[in-house]
Amino acid sequence: MMNRWILSLAAKLGLFGLSLGLGVVSYLVAHDLRQDEGTTQPATRVFTPVTAFQSEVVVDAEPQLLAKIESPVDAVGDALGVYYLLEADGDLVRVAPTTSGGTEATRYASLADGRTEETIGFSNLALHPNFLIKNEPGYGCFYVIAAEREGTAQVDFSPEFGGETEHHQDVLYEYTVEDPLLSEFRGTRRELMRLSQPGSVHNVRGLTFDPTGQLYIGVGDGAVAEVGKFSPSRNASSLMNVYGKVLRIDPLGRNSANGQYGIPDGNPFCLVSEALPELWVFGLRAPQSLSYDSFQRGLCIAESAGSGRDEVNLSLYGGEHYGWDIGENIDRLGRAARARIEEVVTGPTVSLDRLANSVARTSGSVIYRGEQFPSLAGNLLIASHDGQLLAMRPGDVASGSPRLAKVGLPRFGKQHFTALRQGPRGEVILLCESGEVFEMRKSASLGTGNSKQKALFCEVGGLPEPRG
Repeated sequence: MMNRWILSLAAKLGLFGLSLGLGVVSYLVAHDLRQDEGTTQPATRVFTPVTAFQSEVVVDAEPQLLAKIESPVDAVGDALGVYYLLEADGDLVRVAPTTSGGTEATRYASLADGRTEETIGFSNLALHPNFLIKNEPGYGCFYVIAAEREGTAQVDFSPEFGGETEHHQDVLYEYTVEDPLLSEFRGTRRELMRLSQPGSVHNVRGLTFDPTGQLYIGVGDGAVAEVGKFSPSRNASSLMNVYGKVLRIDPLGRNSANGQYGIPDGNPFCLVSEALPELWVFGLRAPQSLSYDSFQRGLCIAESAGSGRDEVNLSLYGGEHYGWDIGENIDRLGRAARARIEEVVTGPTVSLDRLANSVARTSGSVIYRGEQFPSLAGNLLIASHDGQLLAMRPGDVASGSPRLAKVGLPRFGKQHFTALRQGPRGEVILLCESGEVFEMRKSASLGTGNSKQKALFCEVGGLPEPRG
């Protein structure tokens, strides 16, 4: 009886995904047809970008310096309060608490090798939920995205559109450490998947786990180009490639096409003919960061959406299409074509208009679940490159009328935020262009603010290299 119910549910999910795909195909056909000028109505938009913000929300926050390094691109923490900071050149820094109450930063590993594409380098880092749990699957495992030179090895995925030439390859690696408590890396490396990339941007950006050990991977459409029949933007709406999508995989499984990772049974397109089973959502241009909210079991996707917009999308079910590139040039379409798009597209949780000069490009988004700032509990937080932190209340997320407020951070000074992350206890981690990595802490918890962190610029030689 239970098996029959499961099969029925899976079939419904497959049909749902198929209907989305058919909707997209029908639009693409209609898009090539000349619209009857007599039926064209004033343009409507799938979403309304936010151009102004409410009054400032003041929180009593101070920046606690975790480390200052050369080019931080990602930061994750484990349950013991140890942070791992990834640099663009592949160096991994370990920041551990000390017995005196401060922190100490040391070089943990150097992940680059002769195949690394140094102009792009490394972009993302994620710890398996069981990283510290001995004898459990995933113990000691962490994952990174590395860019390697074009033609380095045979790829698992290539663009369906716009992939005539290869700029570089993006690789998802799994590293397994012998003992997560050691201050230096000792372990092995294994390749999970390799993607051909036609351009230097719109590549693989964003790694995050859910509590069950499923890994989400953000993949851009492949390259910057004008929207057209054969441009990379067309990848986003096709279910036959991984570009312009978020993927969901089981990194410890082995039932993928290349046998290096698993396909979760609940993925929405598993039963859709010719669709890739790794796909979780589609219709994305250039994901910049991913974060998972365990409270509502939702995936936050911050992305550069085109036309001067940045968006944050919230995926609660999987299978959503977020509008790229079928939502572009919508004002040129007739009523029927617009109606088809609205049936297919899931609008963003919030859209930011960068052309209004009120905010710079988005650096990341999280739903705040920490304890330091109760006034921000459940808020969607968005960081931008110009040093702003924006907040949207939970009720506004569901209302469809997003209202953003600035979070005042006067003690942070003038910063350029390059990434927004969450620590293991839900607190805010901010990565800065100048190299600082801060945890946002309530000022009272810092006393005089004189902690014993060490700024880190030195290179530590002689670290063991990963085997494999």
